[in-house]
Amino acid sequence: MQFKKEEYPYRTLERLGFKRNKCRICGNYFWSKNIRDFCDDECRIKAGLPKYGFIKSPVGKKQNYVECWQTFVRIFKKFEHTIIKRYPVLARWRDDVFFVEASIYDFQPYCVSGEVEPPANPLLVPQFCLRFNDLENIGITGGHYSGFIMVGEHVFNKPERLIYFKEEGILYIYKLLTEGFKIPSEEIFFHEDSWEGGGNAGPCIEFFVRGLELGNQVYMQYKIVGNKLVELETKVIDMGAGLERFPWVLNGTKTSYEVVFPEVLKYLNQFNLTEKEKIILADHTRTLLIALFDSALPSNISGGYNLRKILRKCFSILRKNNLEVDLVKLMKIHSKEFKIYPKLRRANFDFIEDILKEEEKKYLETIRNAITIVKKIEKFDEETLKRLYQSRGITPEIIKEVKPEVKIPKIDFSNKSKKKEKERPFNLSGLPETEKLYYTSKTRTVAKVLKIVGDYAILDRSVFYPRSGGQDYDSGFIGENKVLEVINQGNIILHKVGRKLKEGTIVEIVVDKERRKQLMQHHTGAHIISGAVRKILGEHVLQAGAEKKVDKAHLDIFHYKKISDREIEEIEKLANSCIKEGRKILIRWIDRTEAEQKYGFKIYQGGAVPGKEIRIVEIKDWDVEACGGLHLENTREADIIVIKGVKKIQDSVLRIEFLAGKAARNYLLKVEGILKESSKILDCREEHVFEKTKELFEEWKKKRK
Repeated sequence: MQFKKEEYPYRTLERLGFKRNKCRICGNYFWSKNIRDFCDDECRIKAGLPKYGFIKSPVGKKQNYVECWQTFVRIFKKFEHTIIKRYPVLARWRDDVFFVEASIYDFQPYCVSGEVEPPANPLLVPQFCLRFNDLENIGITGGHYSGFIMVGEHVFNKPERLIYFKEEGILYIYKLLTEGFKIPSEEIFFHEDSWEGGGNAGPCIEFFVRGLELGNQVYMQYKIVGNKLVELETKVIDMGAGLERFPWVLNGTKTSYEVVFPEVLKYLNQFNLTEKEKIILADHTRTLLIALFDSALPSNISGGYNLRKILRKCFSILRKNNLEVDLVKLMKIHSKEFKIYPKLRRANFDFIEDILKEEEKKYLETIRNAITIVKKIEKFDEETLKRLYQSRGITPEIIKEVKPEVKIPKIDFSNKSKKKEKERPFNLSGLPETEKLYYTSKTRTVAKVLKIVGDYAILDRSVFYPRSGGQDYDSGFIGENKVLEVINQGNIILHKVGRKLKEGTIVEIVVDKERRKQLMQHHTGAHIISGAVRKILGEHVLQAGAEKKVDKAHLDIFHYKKISDREIEEIEKLANSCIKEGRKILIRWIDRTEAEQKYGFKIYQGGAVPGKEIRIVEIKDWDVEACGGLHLENTREADIIVIKGVKKIQDSVLRIEFLAGKAARNYLLKVEGILKESSKILDCREEHVFEKTKELFEEWKKKRK
């Protein structure tokens, strides 16, 4: 995609004394003060210049890593930008990605679309980003990282409020480089480029100094419709600059790592490691520190795969060199050295140490298994690699440890994109949005039958809650017809009934109150357990999924090791104390940005929630979540919670099976009945059933032998 000169901020560039040139090597256009016939990217090498011209020959005013960030703050505050805190690296507010890879991820999709107001406008954010596609280059190129700060300058221009766009945007970058970092304007090259992503597009300016791209400024102004570009209503400036690159240029060091984490590298100098190994350990431990601080866990699934991959790379380096380097000690040095994020000093290092111990156990066990298995295999094609990983947890990296000589095709097990649930493909065109009454206290009303689609009736209004967010549907009656299922597609609710209804008729609809109460007890119970789990196991625990039916319920959580019987008892006891305390359950709709700023991003326990306003369910001083489900008004109404058991369903994902209310009471009666029958059969008192059963089992084992 190419844009004309007029699509770029040419007026400002010309006013500043820059001239437009065409690169004779790549054919692209760039702007510079000195007329030159080659650009400052890879083409400079072909033209006979070194890849980087600042090594041992720094440009601008010498500043360290933290001072570079302070310069960004000073310059952009001058241009009335608000400095906001970074977002977590775990992108719980989105349903399409796991980790934040660029600062614009913080504001997609709702701020970019104009649906939601950003936390500030214009703004500057020091966003830590994770990228795992170039791990092999870390310690080689001098500038690659698994985690880095992208300084994001973001402006959201609406039709009714233009803040600034291209011309001012490039001026601010010029001022940053020349006034902030004291880089001579003759050293700056602005490259014309284009950008597209997520259905949007726009021109882009990249800024280079002596061969190093310091950042780029994207002018997001189009949406792609077919083969055409259509103007967006909200026009966005998305400038991203890798902070680690600025002190590198200003200090002229061999690599950027020396100026980004000098204290960590100094600590590692006492060990017999190569320079590359030191850099990998420094980089990977910083990334892991921030990911763990943000409640991301290593695992063999989704985004957690990459965290485990880089942690195991650290273990591998230490194992190969027969060294005992305390990785937690490295993280503690990072926490003090990384002054841009002062909260890291308050990281729970006992928790981090526990995770690393668990991960090391798994790693060593996998290595032991791999030594036996991998030695027998000759061919390592994609099918074999997937089988080894899925059945044994043996990754390509571990295969290389066992057989360094083999060539292994590149394969990514991370599956880093989240999968969206597909809606049922009913043709509902022309139908109005269903008026939803299930959030009111109404359990009966009258409604008009608008349309029959297969076995489903669509009404103009409904008191029936559709299956959503893990909560099962309401049952009841539409007229004399029993409701067998309730689902939603978009904003329309569909009711499955036993017999056909006539379109256009008025019907009475009634919800089964007992069923709804039980579902509400289970849903509120899940929130109560969620709060209890975090108090017992730690704040890192996040929801991985949930199901709330009439006869059973479960809460899936991310946790890095097995939960002990004592911990299960404590969680159940704490959950029931919350019920007895009779805490109020507050439910209200809040502006998305306001909710995120007030409660943080852990409100997205059940995943991403759409819309400008989100429904917040708060159990005071216990649990706060963005949730669309039906809930009780007070925790006391949940009556009782019984945890039936906990089992592992995936690596680092545990399922807590529980019951609440009447379902829990019925379960306890059933268990009590079984105990009574067992005591009769064993001819002992109920409290002696366990000892008697154990005695009989031991006797049976002896006789069997």
